[in-house]
Amino acid sequence: MSYRLSHRFNLRKMRHGLCGLAACLLSGLVAPQALAATSADLSNAPRAMLVVDGSNSMWGQIDGTAKITIARDVIRDLLDDLPADIALGLTAYGHRNTGDCHDVEVMVDPGQGNRATIAEQIGSIKPTGKTPMAEAVRLAAQSLGNSRAPATVILVSDGVETCAPDVCAIAAELERSGVDFTAHVIGFDVHDGEAQNQFACMARATGGRYLSVDTAEELSSALIATTQFTTTETSLPLITQSGRLYFVASHKMRGKLQNLPAHWQVEDQTGNPVMTGFHNAGGHIDLKPGTYRLTATDTESGHTETRRIQVTNGGSMQITLMFP
Repeated sequence: MSYRLSHRFNLRKMRHGLCGLAACLLSGLVAPQALAATSADLSNAPRAMLVVDGSNSMWGQIDGTAKITIARDVIRDLLDDLPADIALGLTAYGHRNTGDCHDVEVMVDPGQGNRATIAEQIGSIKPTGKTPMAEAVRLAAQSLGNSRAPATVILVSDGVETCAPDVCAIAAELERSGVDFTAHVIGFDVHDGEAQNQFACMARATGGRYLSVDTAEELSSALIATTQFTTTETSLPLITQSGRLYFVASHKMRGKLQNLPAHWQVEDQTGNPVMTGFHNAGGHIDLKPGTYRLTATDTESGHTETRRIQVTNGGSMQITLMFP
């Protein structure tokens, strides 16, 4: 599906699936006591900081539309559906100065009555400079404060860190510092291996997820995929002679097996992504000998199936992950 501003890729029709930005990305975030939180009592309210890439590369286009425009419209369209109790904030980086590794700004502090302010402020993000991604996540996490409620940083970025020497170390340091937060990272039109490894490492260090998307449709699917209601994983690796691995997700409908569109990820034994993306009817990948983790997520239900694989050499094999 091509993105068109006039159509906004039918987000209004998809709201039941997207379930709102925070509801999707912050699964497990809303504690029962937070449902009764008021603006005067934020100590138990779920907290989230949206971090938007404002570096110059966000002027790059997808289907003739700048990535920053797509990101603005997605966020604005979903703000109306956010649960009122979530204290949401907005951070941006690289949006004011060229060549400035300190160009990070908390544009809107986390709060419960600030949706209109966030919608307005996101329009002022003009892609300009560098990518101080790690510093932005650090500032976003610290701005969420320290309370009994969990906190989530949601990073949407399209490029490699250009300022910090070790993104992974900074994320791990934050996790150890007492700031109770999880970072979910969405790589938007990212094909650089170094950037993908950085994103995956940052998410993994904080217990979050990394998802890679290339189009507006995949971006909306990634938001859905971050909701994981149930996860099933085989306890033992499947040892294969596979050099080429074919993968497909299936489920039964009216008694017949049917392919299931899913978001797929293959990680090596160190947790670095070898492949990540949305596939309508499965796909294939060539793998070197080693141990891998294959994950498929049903973007509608959020259900995830995982298989560990031990690859030796030669031949090919198909793995079907069955969904309920």
